[in-house]
Amino acid sequence: MSIFQSDWKGTRRWVGPEFWAAPLQDWSVEDNEVVALAAKGRLLHLLSHALTEKPSTFTLSVTVRLDGAPAQPAAVRAGFAFALRGQLDDFRHALWHYQHKHEAGIRADGKLFFGEMVSAEPLDTKQAVTLKLSIGAGGVATLTGTQGEKTVRLGAMLEAAVLHGNIALLAEAPRNQPEGNNQPILRWRYADFKAEGEKLEGAPERAFGPLLWTQYTLSGSVLKLLALLPPLEKSDSQTVRLEVRRGAGWEKLSDATVEPLSSTALFRVPGWKAGADTAYRVAYTWQGKDYHWEGTLRRDPVDRETLSVGVLSCDHGYVFPQARLTAMVAKQNPDLLCFLGDQIYENYGGFGIIRKPTDRATLDYLRKFWHFGWMWRELLKDRPSIILPDDHDVFQGNVWGQGGRPAPNGKQENGGYVMPAEWVGVVQRTQTGHLPDPIDPAPIAQGIGVYFTQLKYGGVDFAVIEDRKFKTGPDAVVSPALRQQAKTDPKVLDIPGAQLLGERQERFLVRWAKEPAPFKIVVSQTIFCHATTHSGPQLNPIKLDLDCNAWPQSGRRRALTALRPTVLMLAGDQHSGILLRHGIDDWDDGPLAFMVPGTANGWPRAWWPEGASVTGRFTDSFGHKLTVLAAANPEKGSNTLKEVGGTVPPDEVAHKKGSGYGIIRLNKKTREATFEMWRHGGGQFEGFPRTIKLEDKNA
Repeated sequence: MSIFQSDWKGTRRWVGPEFWAAPLQDWSVEDNEVVALAAKGRLLHLLSHALTEKPSTFTLSVTVRLDGAPAQPAAVRAGFAFALRGQLDDFRHALWHYQHKHEAGIRADGKLFFGEMVSAEPLDTKQAVTLKLSIGAGGVATLTGTQGEKTVRLGAMLEAAVLHGNIALLAEAPRNQPEGNNQPILRWRYADFKAEGEKLEGAPERAFGPLLWTQYTLSGSVLKLLALLPPLEKSDSQTVRLEVRRGAGWEKLSDATVEPLSSTALFRVPGWKAGADTAYRVAYTWQGKDYHWEGTLRRDPVDRETLSVGVLSCDHGYVFPQARLTAMVAKQNPDLLCFLGDQIYENYGGFGIIRKPTDRATLDYLRKFWHFGWMWRELLKDRPSIILPDDHDVFQGNVWGQGGRPAPNGKQENGGYVMPAEWVGVVQRTQTGHLPDPIDPAPIAQGIGVYFTQLKYGGVDFAVIEDRKFKTGPDAVVSPALRQQAKTDPKVLDIPGAQLLGERQERFLVRWAKEPAPFKIVVSQTIFCHATTHSGPQLNPIKLDLDCNAWPQSGRRRALTALRPTVLMLAGDQHSGILLRHGIDDWDDGPLAFMVPGTANGWPRAWWPEGASVTGRFTDSFGHKLTVLAAANPEKGSNTLKEVGGTVPPDEVAHKKGSGYGIIRLNKKTREATFEMWRHGGGQFEGFPRTIKLEDKNA
């Protein structure tokens, strides 16, 4: 028999490693009790224990009381959710995408409920009520509510075969957000939560935190490693330790202080000797217990003939936690991972978007980004990674950063950031804090930092650029009349002074491109042409896309002219995959570009040019020349599929929608690059793999 007993102490934002708060900002610990802000779907999932499929008994109990006076007391509830399961067989998928669950507990009017059944007698929810749910092996269920000497009972008969899955506490109210709209805040308080029984199985390995994950880079002799933690209290330790294996023991290498807004600890170790793999761990003491997260600092494979790079982007969330895809990448074991944006979307984890106040908006971002770390941490801990935030990471549909200014009138098309600068800094710290030091670190408008940089690893020279941050907003320079004219003459959109990369990054690329290296790779969020022809829920033809780096045209020309034809360019963003060579003045006189599809494509896009072939020489909607060597498209009709809850399982939806990722294998001896484009369900897209010798610019 397995037993779980809660041990909530003190007052803190984060409930603890045994729980997943859905969402983070609505659950906390206060005076040794868990406090929930009631709203739709609020659940506190127990990670460390779950219900198994074997027919047996279990019991759940908790003490609850309500702070607040709801206008609809019958619709405000607390208690248990159990047997939560989703369409994918992973407990993490059911934290968000559950399709099955049972609920039992107490309403604000004091009456017990079990599904749709309600007790006749009430209790007083302003005082503590102990709820106890007992379920037998055959599915006979009894819920009791006890208050002093008074006990109310409610029985039910459940189908025993479906009583397996996650366990959670619930705090339900008929509102999307717990605050706002002049509604009184409703707080359910929980104490002494216990789960036990033969049907209960302990799974301590499922706990998450307080060391959530790590991500690192090694460039030359400088190691930078970022440890991500949950929100801490002032009374908690603010120091994380980095230790390396020396013989049979561990040696402390460095300490780092937790930055409070992002809950991250950054280690920078100059003079790192990268000649051999080194075991490491980060260590942190929380509530008197030592926690560790271990990984491997890979050696710099500068002496090896080959280097492999995994390229990923755009996870819309419906296949979380991507068990199938992460297993594929782990098996291929790339030397370096590149995540090129939209690690999250605004809807990630459910519960909408919090834009203000900034402290709650920060928690909203962090809990969404935790999904990314939870998916990828087993790979991130053991190899370097480049991670770039894109538009959805900063809660915008598109970003034209216009030098970091606040977006006028909060409209993204005007150019600038919609969210506060402090919040944008948290996004950048959590995703790019481990990148090599910026080339030109001066902050931009609002004090927003920059991260464009150079990374040298395995004999390959990477230029990491920010193709969103300095770009001019279209509505700042393009009038409605000019947009109309551009439908027949896109050259009119080449506005003098409109920026793409900005002068600082252009100077960097000019210098960087002249430095010799076996391979030179530019890493950006999106591609420098318009490489899709159809877009939207109906996959209709599209003409102009000012979000991609086809615009502004002069900025594109300056960037591509700075780069040699043997440079490789990596990008994501567009939800479809393509391998092409840019044209500047003529076809095939520019760099190669490799754009990967999303790992879980959301908004549909495709490269379906007129004619029978998707490959060959084309002119995009801005007049740019491009030679398409291979393309990765969605299946026709996949845009109509329901992502979650439909007849097609989510992972198969992803496969049909053209989701996947890229692997590049670089052979420094032969100067050949092999481009692989892997489908979500396995196998490669038609036209891949493709091997190109870098001297052959017409490949």
